[in-house]
Order: sequence, then structure tokens, then C-alpha cells
Amino acid sequence: MMELLKDHYKVGLFLAGLFFLGIIYSIYSIYSLPHELSLTSGYQSVFTPVYTTLGITFILGGITIWYALQYKNEVIVFRDKKLESAFAANEANDAGSQTTISLESVKANLQQAKSTKELMHAALQAICKQLDAGQGAVYATSEKEGKRIVELQGGYALSIGESTVLSYEFGEGLVGQSAAGNKTLYVDEVPDGYVKIISGLGSASPKYLLVVPIQEANKTLGVMEIASFTPITEDQRKFVEESAQLIANSING
Repeated sequence: MMELLKDHYKVGLFLAGLFFLGIIYSIYSIYSLPHELSLTSGYQSVFTPVYTTLGITFILGGITIWYALQYKNEVIVFRDKKLESAFAANEANDAGSQTTISLESVKANLQQAKSTKELMHAALQAICKQLDAGQGAVYATSEKEGKRIVELQGGYALSIGESTVLSYEFGEGLVGQSAAGNKTLYVDEVPDGYVKIISGLGSASPKYLLVVPIQEANKTLGVMEIASFTPITEDQRKFVEESAQLIANSING
């Protein structure tokens, strides 16, 4: 009984049922009243306005209660739908906040590569595609004229030709700093023009830049540089760092 009282909609239905039973009993009582009073014929004209008024009142009351119950039911359904929509939105947000990136594609690309340059280039392609990066570059460490440098080995959507030679000394620029310090660098306010992505539709400058060293036992083997138009999350940075470790393991393996 207590559970029934907690369900307001069911209580409303129960009371509405009692109301309609009351209407039926009232109509019967009023209709039987002349007979109970032993009235003679001719009383009909006197009772007609009473019957009409009560009948209209009962009908209007019944319609009002029915409409109120229907509206209440619609409100409950609407509320439930809102709750379901909110729950679905929360699930969508949760799903969006969870990373969908995977190291498996990076591993698959590494297994198919035959040289260090191919290793770096193949891994970079897999990484940039999963991050929806605007641009990417990967550099390998070498030594020339007694200077340690990182030299471009492959790119993703770079606006330079394949034959272009691009290198940085250790400590030079962001790439050189990452190589020299074995540190990941993340810039969330890249100046306009620092990195420019060119396509047949025009050109644009990404606002976010991630530079990750490829290292093994504190020895820098190379550097990855990834530019993006959207913020790079902590999970994505971790993914790139783990990918860099896979590259380092493949180079030494």
C-alpha cells in the first residue's frame, strides 16, 4: 500500500476511478429521488435544469480529471526522455573523453619497415593519422663535423619536397632543445607562421605543437614533431611518448 501511495500517477488514477464511481452513484440517486419522494407526474420540468446542470458539471469534471492525468503522464514521459537524453549525453562525453588511440597500428607499421628511416616514417604516419594531426616530422640523430644534429627522415603533410634536407643542432630550436634535454615539449600557443600547412585549398597555421624525443637509455636517437589545430590531450601525449619508445626499441632491435 505504501508503494502505491508513493506512485502519484497511480494514486491519481485511483482517485479518478472513485470520482467516476461517485458520478454514477450521484446520477442514480438524483434520478431515483422523485420516486423516493413519491412525487406525482409533472415534476419533470422542475428537475430538468437540475439534471442538466449536474450532468454538465459531471462531464466537465470528468474531462478535467482525464486531461490532467494525461498531461501528468506526458510530463513524466517528457521528464524520462530528458533524463535518458542527459544520460546519453553523459555517455557520449565519457566516450569522447576516453582515448580511442591504439599502439597496434604503430606496431604493425614498424613490423613492415626495413630500415631506420622507414621505421620512423611509418610510425609517424600511424601516429599522425590517429591524432588527426595537421602536420608531423621525424628526425634521426647523427654527428657531422663533431656536432650532434637531428636530421629530417620523414614527414606527414609537410609543405617541403622529399629531397629537402632539414636539420637542427642539439639545442637549436624546439626540436634541438628536445634532443639535447631528452624532454617532451608541448606548446599550446604556436605563433602564426611558425608552422604552416599548405593544401590546394589554402594554408593555415596550427596552434599546438608537440615535440617528443626518441630515446633509449637516455640516449637520443631522434625526435618527433607533431602540429595540431586542436589541443593535444594528456592521453595523446602519452601515446606519442609510448610510440617513440616503440620506435627506439625497433631501431636497437
